[in-house]
Amino acid sequence: ICGISPESIKELAREYAAARPAALMTGWAPGRTAYGEQFHRAASILAAITGNIGIKGGFVSGGTDQIDIGRIGQGIFLPDMDHNLIHKTEIYDALIHGRSAGYASDCRLLYITGCNMLNQFLNLNKGKKALISQDFIITHELFLTPTARFADIILPAAHFLEYYDIGQPWIGGPYTIFMHKASNNTSGPKSDLEIFTEIAERMGIKNYNEKSESQWLEEFLESEPSFPGLVSLKDNGTYKFDHEHPIIAFKKQIENPGNNPFPTPSGKIEIFSDRFARLKDPSIPPIPKYIASWEGPEDDLVKDYPIQLITPHSRARINSQLDNIRSMEKLKDDRLWMSIEDAGKRDIKDGDTVHVFNKRGRISTQAKVTDKIMPGVASIDQGQWYDPDSQGIDHGGCANILTLDRGSPAGSFTSNTCLVQIEKA
Repeated sequence: ICGISPESIKELAREYAAARPAALMTGWAPGRTAYGEQFHRAASILAAITGNIGIKGGFVSGGTDQIDIGRIGQGIFLPDMDHNLIHKTEIYDALIHGRSAGYASDCRLLYITGCNMLNQFLNLNKGKKALISQDFIITHELFLTPTARFADIILPAAHFLEYYDIGQPWIGGPYTIFMHKASNNTSGPKSDLEIFTEIAERMGIKNYNEKSESQWLEEFLESEPSFPGLVSLKDNGTYKFDHEHPIIAFKKQIENPGNNPFPTPSGKIEIFSDRFARLKDPSIPPIPKYIASWEGPEDDLVKDYPIQLITPHSRARINSQLDNIRSMEKLKDDRLWMSIEDAGKRDIKDGDTVHVFNKRGRISTQAKVTDKIMPGVASIDQGQWYDPDSQGIDHGGCANILTLDRGSPAGSFTSNTCLVQIEKA
């Protein structure tokens, strides 16, 4: 399955089990595969049975590495109402089929903020059909992104350098920063809050927002006793949280489990999940196990599409952000990485133009032939902007032309589960 010898796997397992303490660092990529949640559940259980949870130098493993520190809990008030939530892999089907496919409504107007969905969601060609199916599309944007090209109205959104804000680590961290304005152009682009406030006023919606952005920021900070006030944070620029001891996840639960239950139904570390057992769903087993995935090495599709495509992040982008910034070009390596063995079978040489394709779409890009990737696997950095020609062949290198919009049973976004074929152009 993984190409690593059983002896090496056993040796690593024994080294990890014998080490005290040991931190199994899993990363996030395995969870972005079909049944990838099984991998992360198994990693957490390994950490538990080896005694590496709740101790200094250990690691819970299998999670998102988030820490509950440096976070502002309060946000802008939202009315208490029912929302029809769906998994992001189902958005295109919901837009195209609506009620006829069991979704809550037939969507005719799409309002998009903070999302280059066409580029970043799976199965881009289905995404095009979904956007075309809408009667009207509005988006907030700074640039003419692939998604914005399908919009009927583009409202110019302010860059984060054009308004005040509070910056916090995405997964938590012991600091907070104040984000100063670099521009005071009051007649230019507006923040999302300003746009929605103006729209509400024009629609006659009363009491939608009666505070300025500075007043909201001040209220957020005041809701957290450990945070400084807005004036202090603005003057100092940053605020760091002091800690007498290292932050260790679940330390209290391990040292005093009777008074500090784990956030599980039983209050304990659950190797066997009663909740999953009651589902009686073989795709979500009560104990994590390997399940062969669709579009994997055991799928019959491998006969026609024998290469497993993975789509890691680029050091030159934040997802699709910055792809259009010329100064970042020198940091990019947007070629298709493929093994020497796979390239040789196809008479492909380093630097050749190649087509990467499956039944969902086709990309034209440049090959990087290397011994740094295993046979049967190819890699192209995600986030490149979709740029099709008249035949629908993408020359921008957007990997989501090829990916399948199917979520894993427990919720994984399966961007690394994709079989393709590669040929010389």
